Amino acid sequence: MRTCMTLLLLACPLSSGSAQAGDYLNLVRRCADTLLEIGRDHYGEVHSPLFMCVIDAETLNASREMPLHDGLVRTEGRLHRRNLGGCDLWEDQELLKTLYLLTEKTGDEKYKKAADNATAYFLKNCIKPSTGLLTWGSHIYWDAYTDSPAGDGDGEGPHEVLIREPEWERMWEVDPKRVREQIERMWEWHICDKETGQHNRHDDKSPGCDFAFSGSEFIYAFAFLSQKTGEPIWEQRAKLVMNYHWNARNKETNLAPDAPALHDRYDGNHAFTTIPGPHASLLLRAYELTKDRDYLEVALGHLRAYDQYGWDDEAQNYWGMLELNGTPVPEYGDPNTRMRSVHVYDDFQPVGYVDVWRTVLYSYEMPLIAAQSYAYAAQLSDDPQLKKAVERWSIVIEKALPPKTGRRWKMNLEEALPQVRETGGTYAENYGRAISFFLEAALVLDRNELRVKAEGIAREAIDHLHREGSGLFLGHAAKGTYEATDGVGCLLYALLQLDSYPEIGPPNF
Repeated sequence: MRTCMTLLLLACPLSSGSAQAGDYLNLVRRCADTLLEIGRDHYGEVHSPLFMCVIDAETLNASREMPLHDGLVRTEGRLHRRNLGGCDLWEDQELLKTLYLLTEKTGDEKYKKAADNATAYFLKNCIKPSTGLLTWGSHIYWDAYTDSPAGDGDGEGPHEVLIREPEWERMWEVDPKRVREQIERMWEWHICDKETGQHNRHDDKSPGCDFAFSGSEFIYAFAFLSQKTGEPIWEQRAKLVMNYHWNARNKETNLAPDAPALHDRYDGNHAFTTIPGPHASLLLRAYELTKDRDYLEVALGHLRAYDQYGWDDEAQNYWGMLELNGTPVPEYGDPNTRMRSVHVYDDFQPVGYVDVWRTVLYSYEMPLIAAQSYAYAAQLSDDPQLKKAVERWSIVIEKALPPKTGRRWKMNLEEALPQVRETGGTYAENYGRAISFFLEAALVLDRNELRVKAEGIAREAIDHLHREGSGLFLGHAAKGTYEATDGVGCLLYALLQLDSYPEIGPPNF
């Protein structure tokens, strides 16, 4: 029966009808319909409403054995991050946001129901036994074949959440008790110093890597719980972690290190776009959620500082790495002729100017998220400096068009995935974030040509990534797979924002 349904899907458009480039709603709806029909967990003994993370766009199967492709480069040598044969609600946050928006736009409740069912199942069943935290994030996931935790350490690896804005409100609507338990456990296991707010990206209660883009996840979670419960302790805990990073800044420049506790590493004494990017973005979301201006003022402090010292007016570009005194760190060697190693920590330094089209999943370079943060902050604050920064980011990203392989890991990616030389293009997430940024920038700056720019990027993304036979979007044109960690959900949400413009809804973080 499954084989027959797969053949039918490949042969015929789904109920939402065929879609052409520019018909963004139907393109997204058709992809969602395919995911609802064949992209969920029908593997192993227990079938569930969870979405599979990696799906072959031709066979529509989610095998545990897939071609390596760019795996070792994209995942920074940590193949468990692909979640092969498994499900990861963290990597599906943008997909869930897309499904909820589809129901709002079409009136079809099946999309909301699918998102709610996946959330409810994951919150109830997909638990790491040792800490009670969810089996999601960058190390562990849920194996659909064995119906058990999997990934790093055979599923007992670290709980680590990074970069994405979690849909806490939607999850709360589904199961408030379990959401509260999860956030309480984040405080218990990740905040290693309850007096200073020092945290660890891993859930072991001990000092470790206190990265800015994991710290902001804790801030946002605690701020959310304070808003839902009215309990002052959660506001205090959110601000404790926020001030842990803010107090570590250089008081003359306001530039903050990415990881304050790592004094003997470059990430402990330099600022990167991770600060105005994912860190500031969730501070801004915490402000909009709670209306507490403390979150806004600290976010604006980070954003203004990076803009002041990171912008090179002569080059019309932003530096990717700054000493805390404001001195930029220049490029060394030719990045287009230098192989990097995922096993050499220094190779992740974002030296020189920003690399817009990020290849690796994490590292220390998040320019598109930083651009989005500036646009969002400019809407919230109407600050002239931030509007100027939005203009600058539009220049940087326009100069980097068309979307392509980023320079830092170019040789590594082309060696691992030779097809990329022919297909060109970039990852779905990069397309999605660029589209969303230009839509936000068009509103902030009142420049319609930036909306047109977003449409051009969308057309290219569709040309590169959409597969008419199944309706799925690929994670990258050089691969034949839909992959959650490549940010397909981010692209789908951006296309719905474009369809709704100028009412583009919540930011695409």
